[in-house]
Amino acid sequence: MIVKDFYEEKGVVAKTNSKRTTTTWVAGGLAILSLIGAYWFFPLLVLAIPFGLLFILMFRERYIEYDYCFSTEEIEVAKIINRKRRRSAIVFDMNNIRFIAPADSERLLNEQELNPLMRSTDHTAVEPSDKVYGFFLDLRGLNTIILLEPTETMMEHLRQVIPNKIYED
Repeated sequence: MIVKDFYEEKGVVAKTNSKRTTTTWVAGGLAILSLIGAYWFFPLLVLAIPFGLLFILMFRERYIEYDYCFSTEEIEVAKIINRKRRRSAIVFDMNNIRFIAPADSERLLNEQELNPLMRSTDHTAVEPSDKVYGFFLDLRGLNTIILLEPTETMMEHLRQVIPNKIYED
C-alpha cells in the first residue's frame, strides 16, 4: 500500500559546536579589551568594532534546533535559531536520494573514501532518540551526505516510496 498524502515533522536540538562557542567568547573578550585599550590609545577602537560585530552575530545563533518535515515527495530540514527565526537548511526531492543507510554503515564510509571532497552535514540531536541515518544525495551535481534521525513512521514512508534505496546494514 502506497501512502498518497504523507506529512510528518520532528524537531531536534542541535549539537553545540565547541569551536563556534570558543570563537564567540574570544571575539567578545577581544572587543572588550579593545574598548578598554581605546581609552588610552584611540586607534584600538578600529579593532573593537569588528570584534564587537562578530560577537553579536555569533551570539545571536547560540541555540539551534532542526525541524525535519517529511512530505509525500520532499524532505525539508529547517534551522530554527534561538526559537525565533526559521531558515531552510536544505530541501531535496526523493529523486535526489541515491541511497539511505545507517550512519555507521560501511556503505557511507566507502562513499566518503571514494569522494574525499564530498560535503557532509550533521543535522542530528545531542542525544539521538531515534536511529541516525545517512542520506547520500546528488544535489545539483554535488555528492552530499546528510545525517538525520527520522522517526520509524518516516522510515516506513521512505520504504514505501523508495524501497530499493534503503539499506539496513
